[in-house]
Amino acid sequence: MLPLSMRTPSLSHSVAPLLAGVLLAGCGVAPLDAQWKDNSQPVESLRGATVLVVCESDEPVVRQMCQDRVATELRTLGANTAVIPTSAERTAQRASDEARAVKARVIFTTAITPDVPRFGGGSGVSVGIGMGGGFGGRGFGGFGVSAPIGGSRISQGYVANASLTDAATGRLMWTGKASTRQADNLEWQLDSLTKAVVSGVQQAGFF
Repeated sequence: MLPLSMRTPSLSHSVAPLLAGVLLAGCGVAPLDAQWKDNSQPVESLRGATVLVVCESDEPVVRQMCQDRVATELRTLGANTAVIPTSAERTAQRASDEARAVKARVIFTTAITPDVPRFGGGSGVSVGIGMGGGFGGRGFGGFGVSAPIGGSRISQGYVANASLTDAATGRLMWTGKASTRQADNLEWQLDSLTKAVVSGVQQAGFF
């Protein structure tokens, strides 16, 4: 039998992805739903490089909170970060121009969109309203409307689609998706989503 010291490297390689997922789940971080990496080019570390952080959302508060959190997470991994000014329009051309201005090596874009809302937190009891009858001897079918009652509320989830692109060529280097569902704490959701996508880039070997 091989000594433990000789078996450890292969063991660590096999359990590292699983362990990372367990740790993320234990910290209340949403795991990635899916991710993709361009394997046609060798992965180079982005430690010390300038990363332009772009967040997209129809909600200004979500956009700004996302931008701050992604930038913070990337800095903890050793990147220098730059952001598009708050008043500037978020467009692909604007991001490209800003990346050149700050000499960013890559652009990290995160789009935050609402997930389908779901009813939750109540008794699950619903009421139905039915109507039926006829006019001039003609009958018409009934219809019903039901909605939760008894303290129920809509829980809004969010989805994060993130991408890492080469600032000089526009080549897509990595992309990943994470989601949170049936949660009514917006700050927790944004923390969870941004940590998930940044962790995905780290696991892909860019940091």
